[in-house]
Amino acid sequence: MSVSVLIATYGEEHWRELAWSRAYPSAAVQTDDVACFHDPQGTIASVRNEMARTAKGDWLCFLDADDELQSDYLAAMQEAIERRPSTPESPVLYTPQTRQILRRRMRSARFYPEVDLLKANWLLIGTLLERSLFERVGGFEDYHHGFEDWSLWYKCARLGATVERVPRAIYIQHVNQYSKHREHWRDRDRQVAMHYQVQAELDAWVP
Repeated sequence: MSVSVLIATYGEEHWRELAWSRAYPSAAVQTDDVACFHDPQGTIASVRNEMARTAKGDWLCFLDADDELQSDYLAAMQEAIERRPSTPESPVLYTPQTRQILRRRMRSARFYPEVDLLKANWLLIGTLLERSLFERVGGFEDYHHGFEDWSLWYKCARLGATVERVPRAIYIQHVNQYSKHREHWRDRDRQVAMHYQVQAELDAWVP
């Protein structure tokens, strides 16, 4: 199994610096195939899509700049793939548990409650998928504030992908309660309206 770990950043320079100081070391101890790329003028979707086009691995693992992969992450994923292989006819998405760090306090690892991917998203960005499946669905849509992740998993689900939970793979998520991302999610009315807009556009997507 060959996995490319892709750490995409955009906008302000401090995100590139954070990727190299936090996300990159956590992946580099597990594989030589780790890439960081920063585009000050790009978006998270455009940078991730560009990185995926040049990735070497058969599998893709996206990692946010401010997060980390626990030390045996990729080994746990490999065991899961060997135990339940993904095929073009029956693709599988391999999703980790998340361990959140908030105010320097580390919470217990957990899976987010599972929901229908055609209605909402419960998968972390660290979920592994085959590069061929990523290419079939056309990568990320250029939505913002989390909806770009949902668009990817939604399209995979439309192609029949199912989800395999991998308890031993832990994605460490550093939570900044004051981030602009979380500020947008506090505007519930705006987010609900955006959700329905995105869902309508994705429903019109033709595999």
